[in-house]
Amino acid sequence: MEWIEIISDAVETIENNLEKEISATSLAEKYYISTFYFQKMFSLICNCTVGEYIRNRRLSTAAQEIINTKESILNIALKFGYETNESFTRAFSRFHGCTPDQVRKKQISLKSFPRISPIKNLTGGEFIMSKLNERGYVVKEAGAVYYTQNMDKTLDWFKNVLGWYGQIDERNENDEGCYGCVSHIPIEMEALHIVPFAGIHMFKGEPIERIIGFMQVQGLEKLHINAVNNGWKDISEIKAEPWGAKSCTVKTIDGSFLKFFEITA
Repeated sequence: MEWIEIISDAVETIENNLEKEISATSLAEKYYISTFYFQKMFSLICNCTVGEYIRNRRLSTAAQEIINTKESILNIALKFGYETNESFTRAFSRFHGCTPDQVRKKQISLKSFPRISPIKNLTGGEFIMSKLNERGYVVKEAGAVYYTQNMDKTLDWFKNVLGWYGQIDERNENDEGCYGCVSHIPIEMEALHIVPFAGIHMFKGEPIERIIGFMQVQGLEKLHINAVNNGWKDISEIKAEPWGAKSCTVKTIDGSFLKFFEITA
């Protein structure tokens, strides 16, 4: 499973078990992932920790039960994992700014913490993640060195044609890009060192007119369709390789070549 699928499934599991014991450790074990990495990715994608999400969703749901049912506040507290009425009241007051008794007596307007959509939260917006999902392919291995005289223009090409992400990290006195990186995944994810770098290092220099990247992908047909639909015609047809794969080659804006392959055997 990809990370976005794992976190989406974890949110679903939490939502279905708000009244049961659940933790970051038990969720991580479900996906055979270390608790440390699971919590890192959950925080990145959801903008809150696992514990915060569980607690806030329980308190938000408990408030609705106080308003909409005649169940005793103590039973509601026990239902959502609080051992005493006092501990529930403290947590409830910190979150909502009023006590459970005040809510039941006065029908006070409460703070809401709705269910999170991981796709909308990752990298700060729905637009970026929808593009990532629609792209439909994942680079499995890469790490090429790429030379270009116009790094800004090259970076735009990678973004607009291949749907990649990137940034220029160093510029010279003329504001020309000297070093940067492009990758198939958002920079924020690589910055956490949770996934290995699988992109391309860009340097200012004379472009090399040969294959400079040989990259394994998943979803080769989707890559091909995306490039063509984005107006790029310098891409070969997909062909079968005798070593049990299919491949296509893209000529970049600088005249270099990127060869993508997908294992079929």
